[in-house]
Amino acid sequence: MVYRWRSREANYTVWGANRDSMAEVIKSHLFEHSQQYLSHEDPGVSWECPYCDRSEISYDEDKTIQHFKDHLFEHEEQFVQSGSHVAEEIDRSGNILVKAPKNSPGLNNARMHFLAAGDIVILITTNPAARLRMLREELGSWPALTVVLTTKDDPAEDIKGLDISDVPIEIVKLSKKLGLSTLGKTISRVLEDHGNSEGQIVVEFDILSEIISKFGEKPTFKFLQILTNQFKTVDAIAYYTLDPDSVDPSTISLINDTFDLSITATETNFISDTE
Repeated sequence: MVYRWRSREANYTVWGANRDSMAEVIKSHLFEHSQQYLSHEDPGVSWECPYCDRSEISYDEDKTIQHFKDHLFEHEEQFVQSGSHVAEEIDRSGNILVKAPKNSPGLNNARMHFLAAGDIVILITTNPAARLRMLREELGSWPALTVVLTTKDDPAEDIKGLDISDVPIEIVKLSKKLGLSTLGKTISRVLEDHGNSEGQIVVEFDILSEIISKFGEKPTFKFLQILTNQFKTVDAIAYYTLDPDSVDPSTISLINDTFDLSITATETNFISDTE
């Protein structure tokens, strides 16, 4: 189960596996947007609640601020909703940018959140063994079909240690010299083969950083404009992993417009912040 809280002050949403993991993030956001109700004047620090008649004044600044955060959260806790999924923000069809350090717990958390929703899973990755191992170990059952597109030199050898003899998997070998146009056409053929199949299609696009590095931001932007539309056409949930420290912030700003939603993934929470 995933919980969701949406700010009433800004375009800011938090998802988490439990309420406790979300609480401090929500408190910090509420405090940031309530600075006008906090006063630093001799002989102490004081606050007045914008929602009720509660107030406090004290010499202890840290404790007073924490009390203010806690009190603000008491007003908002009722708006934390259960049974949510990030993809509901885009009506379970569209493209999501997932920002997190490479191979981090936050990124793996996001992977399982999205992949668990897939009946047909398409993995576009340079590390097929790691992705398939995660599917085997973390999901209760395999998807009805898994399609792997990879530039791995010998993908069959890479997954040799995995027991997938009874698992419906297709592997598409991509050339490392592949251009963006050919890559797009290859993905298009896969979607033509499986786009009309029953069930939810979920796509992991795990090579965005490599594409930006190899082809540059403007060609990548144009490529994404076409690719994101292809995934929308088949009502897929497509998420694109990106280490924000691996690319220039201006590049992220440029490509961000091609996505329906952008989130930052941590080990415990997903945060959408477009303030």
